[in-house]
Amino acid sequence: MTDIVKVKQDGVQVYPQTHANAVVGLTTIKGDKGDPGNVATITVGTVTSGTTASVTNAGTTSAAKFNFVLPKGDKGDPGINATTTAVATTSTNGLMSAADKTKLDGLNNITFEKVGTV
Repeated sequence: MTDIVKVKQDGVQVYPQTHANAVVGLTTIKGDKGDPGNVATITVGTVTSGTTASVTNAGTTSAAKFNFVLPKGDKGDPGINATTTAVATTSTNGLMSAADKTKLDGLNNITFEKVGTV
């Protein structure tokens, strides 16, 4: 069973419903069932630092073992209000900066509304 959902931005639907059966007049054609696939696993191998980021598979296609190389970033600037545990407002720093709180408050509100199943 598949859920049919509406994606809404600030209460207005922005994309069509998510399943072909939810589109009026659209018919679907069902093909033959395919062969079973192989069971696969993914594990994390080593994580090391280096100059260039990379990911390599040290395993196989059905038992992947990814090794990561991550470059060390530049040292960041000292934090502000590092010990403050107050809630931030658009005019006062808290757990985040007032500037970030202003940006966060300006983001669109995205919601998903379940409208049925097929």
